[in-house]
Amino acid sequence: MLYVSFACRLTLAAVMTLAAVAKLRSPGVFAASLKGFDFIPARLRRPLAVLVPAAELLIALLLALPATVTAGFLAAALFCCGLTAVPILVVARGKKVTCACFGAGEVPMSGWHIARNAVLLAAASLGSFMAISLGDGVPGQAPGIALAVVSAGLLTTLTAFVDDIAALFQSPVAAGDLGR
Repeated sequence: MLYVSFACRLTLAAVMTLAAVAKLRSPGVFAASLKGFDFIPARLRRPLAVLVPAAELLIALLLALPATVTAGFLAAALFCCGLTAVPILVVARGKKVTCACFGAGEVPMSGWHIARNAVLLAAASLGSFMAISLGDGVPGQAPGIALAVVSAGLLTTLTAFVDDIAALFQSPVAAGDLGR
């Protein structure tokens, strides 16, 4: 089970780093996207544009350092609760808000974003449980480590490209093409 925890750790650290770097590369895009969230008070949007990527980088750092893995998992679980609540609120309200989670996204939030964030929340929760109950060490067998790394790479890729994956399942008319 330590391999599962390690895969969760790698996935969360990679996803948080990718998301933070994307936001920091285009801070104006992320800040502008927060205007679409009418449930976030206007006075909090500018600080959030700085605090969200800072929190993501902090979580990645906590997960990277052996002495703080458990704290990193717990912080990731709390952070992912918020990340999951946001698209739930957007979808429940019927709003068309774009997600700038991994940069300049043009796809409105949907059930795909809820599912993505729920998977990250599950990974953070599972990692937290395992770190608390089994410890937060790195497993020792090379084949298991390799499988954890490959699994984390796949899950990170699926997470970062959820908008592109969702587009594959849309009909051409829904994606903007008239089907001709």
